[in-house]
Amino acid sequence: MNIVTKCGVAGVVAISAVTTALSGVSPAASAHRVHGFHAFQSPSKNIGCYMTKKSARCDIAKRDWSPPPKPSTCDVDYGQGLEVDRHHKGYLVCAGDTALNPSAHKLAYGHALRDGVIRCVSRTSGMTCKNVKTGHGFKLSKASYRRF
Repeated sequence: MNIVTKCGVAGVVAISAVTTALSGVSPAASAHRVHGFHAFQSPSKNIGCYMTKKSARCDIAKRDWSPPPKPSTCDVDYGQGLEVDRHHKGYLVCAGDTALNPSAHKLAYGHALRDGVIRCVSRTSGMTCKNVKTGHGFKLSKASYRRF
């Protein structure tokens, strides 16, 4: 089941293939699952994300920070985004692809998307994704990033 919430509001909107219900969050607040994942982006289009029931990855187009040096084990791009999964703290991405998708659904500021144990919240201060079971995750913004 996919759950979208409006942060600070007690109501929850459950979105599935059959129902859209309750709390003042419009159906447009959901990102549709395609090929097993959700693709969404911040309203500014600076952060693009992919989410499954087990992980989330967000990449950033413009940033004021630099990642640490690329590890020798990474032979493609490094530090363009962060990822969290079922077992680890948030970590910097080593990948030759991107989660930036200009046609992806915009997750409005103040709204969240949840699938399985993963929840991402879009705010004007950045995108935060975490594993709600372990508490591990990341926050990504133009100004900085944080892994937890």
